[in-house]
Amino acid sequence: MSEDNKSSVDSLDDTLYSRTRYHDPLGKRPAMRAADADASAAEWQSPELNELLMHEREVPEINPFMKKFFAFALFFFAATIVVAGVIFLGGSNFISSKNVGISVLGPTTVAAGEVLELGVTVKNSNNSDLEVANFSVQYPTGSRDPTDTANSLTFTKTELGAIEAGDEVARNVRLVLIGTTGEVKEIKFSVEYKVKGSNAVFYKDKVYEITIGSAPMTISVESPLSVTSGDTFTTKVKLKLSSTEILKNVMLRAEYPYGYSAVSASPAAVSENNIWSLGDLSPGAEKTIEIRGRLTGENLDERTFRFYAGVSDNGSVNPNFRSVIVAAQETIAIERPSIAIITSFNGDAAPTYVAPAGQAISASVRFQNNLPDKLVNPRVEVNLAGAALDKLSVRVQQDGFYNSGSNTISWNILNSAGASELLPGDGGTLNFSLASFPENILPIGNRDITVRISLTGTPVGSSAVSVSESSTIKIASQVTFSSKALYSTGPFDNTGPMPPKVESKTTYTVVWNIGNTRNDIAEAKVVAKLGQGVTMASAQSAGSDTLSYDGGTNTLTWNLGSLSAGSGFSTSGRETSFQVALTPSLSQLGTAPVLVTGIVFSGKDLETGNTVTVANQPLTTRLTQDPAFIQGDDIVVKK
Repeated sequence: MSEDNKSSVDSLDDTLYSRTRYHDPLGKRPAMRAADADASAAEWQSPELNELLMHEREVPEINPFMKKFFAFALFFFAATIVVAGVIFLGGSNFISSKNVGISVLGPTTVAAGEVLELGVTVKNSNNSDLEVANFSVQYPTGSRDPTDTANSLTFTKTELGAIEAGDEVARNVRLVLIGTTGEVKEIKFSVEYKVKGSNAVFYKDKVYEITIGSAPMTISVESPLSVTSGDTFTTKVKLKLSSTEILKNVMLRAEYPYGYSAVSASPAAVSENNIWSLGDLSPGAEKTIEIRGRLTGENLDERTFRFYAGVSDNGSVNPNFRSVIVAAQETIAIERPSIAIITSFNGDAAPTYVAPAGQAISASVRFQNNLPDKLVNPRVEVNLAGAALDKLSVRVQQDGFYNSGSNTISWNILNSAGASELLPGDGGTLNFSLASFPENILPIGNRDITVRISLTGTPVGSSAVSVSESSTIKIASQVTFSSKALYSTGPFDNTGPMPPKVESKTTYTVVWNIGNTRNDIAEAKVVAKLGQGVTMASAQSAGSDTLSYDGGTNTLTWNLGSLSAGSGFSTSGRETSFQVALTPSLSQLGTAPVLVTGIVFSGKDLETGNTVTVANQPLTTRLTQDPAFIQGDDIVVKK
């Protein structure tokens, strides 16, 4: 190819691949020949290129369906804007719960037991009517009907009818609130309504808070600041109504500390020796409850008694009544007695012992000198009283002397060295026995035998001291009925933590034993109730007798049928055992819960036609007849 015929591209290619292209040391580039403009223009402006460019510039035709869809979307958007503008600028008939208002006019505090009156207004600020409007009130706990405070109020509902646009309806709400001072109560007001053309129900709520400012009743407790362990003392609880309204169905509940046992109360308790139903209190009226009991414990221990007064729930006698108005507590210190005396009959140290007629009773007196000094010339004397006592049955041990004329037994205490003195901490046990007359010659009337034990002596360098204790032996007229709760012994294997724990199940065995000294008894049965948090277990051994449990009434019934004379004495007694399960709640923490209560035997004497009844004390987790029981095993502890 000649140089003339080479195109510029070919020349550039030769230059790139030439071995001598760097021959110019100065790096000067040779002048390039101008390209032939006419030839290039001729190539780029060919008819084929023009035709191609014209074809690409043609706009494709739009699909008719897309045109319609786009037009519809544009129309819908415009319609939405118009409707929103009409609603915003010109108003509408749409109803909003924000435009339904509930306003409450009334005090923010009220005295418990006094009538509270509130004015409630429901206003419709919508542009349309509210149809089928109803007004309801949800009352807090402790609400009472002012016309009859014995009736509780929980919920009321009244019809308001239609509420026109811009109109309002007013209602008065009257109630009596029961609660402790400072407690905040919430009353919930609600309006439910429908709108025209709709079956939907709309709601508007309003919560009104009110504080209990003062209590209509005062409570005070009187008791000694300290007591000697084992001594009987009296606690007085006084209630006084200070309001101007009658307070109906007043209740008092006592919570006793560990180691306390109630002996008697005036007026008598209606349930478990700690619940009193006091009836209605008039303005200015005062009620006094006296409780006698014993408190045992270690020296310098302090025990707290708690008392709660309020009104019953719908007139029922409920130990856990929720409408508490006032509460009080009293702390008593325990002092160790200067000289301790403990009396027991057949191993039972209870202040009251029940024995069948004519049966020998083994008694023991334990004593101890707790003084810091020795006691000189100590002397123990037992005084027996009661028409049922058979003097010929009295037997004395440890060189004691029984004076049948004065019905006294006396001992002069000697120490191991033979000296008539008791050193600090020294003590001992004295024994004697007695019995009542047989059933057939027992006197009519009071059959109790009173046993009063006293110990006297003179501390060194001081005047004489004397301590005493009294016990009562009750002679069973016909039926002897004993009940006990066990854990470590008995016919069943008991399980669960000991001491009982909150929300953990512990099982106990309950044993009932019945004897009959005289005359056949028909329709014999025992009825009892299980305590709070106690359920019936499946284990039971009632022999041929029927033991049934009604979960609805929480009642346990042992139907014995007939009880022949001599049962438990000349023949074997009737006995049944069953198992109960206790699952303590947090509210029972630190207490000894009741397992079985209201234990009553009843039957008909076939000879006299009289009804014979025998009641037993409630059984608690304090298992005094369980040989493995130790102090503290009866108190519910944390989980």
